[in-house]
Amino acid sequence: MKINRLFEIVYLLLEKNSITSKDLAEYFEVSVRTIYRDIDVLTSAGIPVYFQRGKSGGIKLMDNYVINKSLLSQNEQNEILYALQSLNATNYPNNNKTLSKLSTIFNKKSDNWIKIDFSRYNCDDSTLFEKIKEAILTKQTVKFNYFNTKGEHYERTADPLNLWFKEKAWYLFAYCHKKNDIRQFKITRIKNLTLTNEYFEKTIKDFEINNKKNTVENTKIIVKIDKSQAYRVYDEFSEENISKMENGDFEIIMEYPENEWIYGYLLSFGEHLKVKEPERIKKILFEKIIKMKENYK
Repeated sequence: MKINRLFEIVYLLLEKNSITSKDLAEYFEVSVRTIYRDIDVLTSAGIPVYFQRGKSGGIKLMDNYVINKSLLSQNEQNEILYALQSLNATNYPNNNKTLSKLSTIFNKKSDNWIKIDFSRYNCDDSTLFEKIKEAILTKQTVKFNYFNTKGEHYERTADPLNLWFKEKAWYLFAYCHKKNDIRQFKITRIKNLTLTNEYFEKTIKDFEINNKKNTVENTKIIVKIDKSQAYRVYDEFSEENISKMENGDFEIIMEYPENEWIYGYLLSFGEHLKVKEPERIKKILFEKIIKMKENYK
């Protein structure tokens, strides 16, 4: 679009100070005559663009010209740039280009002050994320194989609505065609995802009310964890949920949906964790430990 080209010409002049009409024509894949017309439009709009002849000549902006950014305070400008830098972790399309442009307009360096990497060790999820991102942005139905917490494997067709990062893991929030309802799918359990030729109109707002009604209730769990596991306690629990006992051990109060995941999580502490409440979970873990013991006879 012409308006985009005009804006980018100004951006390039702010960044490079001087550029030839030939270089601009090649960059935008238009004729030199078109570039001349664009410069006339910019001049008519009050932007101080001019031609300078000579060896170091070309199209230039008057010195000290900046795009009016007075509507945003310095803090607001910084917050916008910081948000875009953080967004780089999701590989959002054209984010670097936008960040570079706004840094130039705000007259600020775009040096990254933060580095976020959501990828797992020894595992590249970038292709899967790219497919999901494309499906969400284009509202395209997807198909994939999924493994639940019981290790059961099944095929799902779903309309992807958004990605969630929660409790140190990524989840796909989608409308499941089989269940006719919203479901959360843990990204690490999604395999062989493909985009179909079907499209949908649903948005996340269409399901917010129903989703609140279907929210799974949490179970209050109280555990004692050995002091040798302090590194995990401080890594994995909020300070307000931690009580330190006189002998240095920890009492933790947590609330989670009761399912196979929480059983496995509690067992991951091995002999260093003891469930105090509820009694039901103590019995379930005891039975699982007995079954584990049978595997090593």
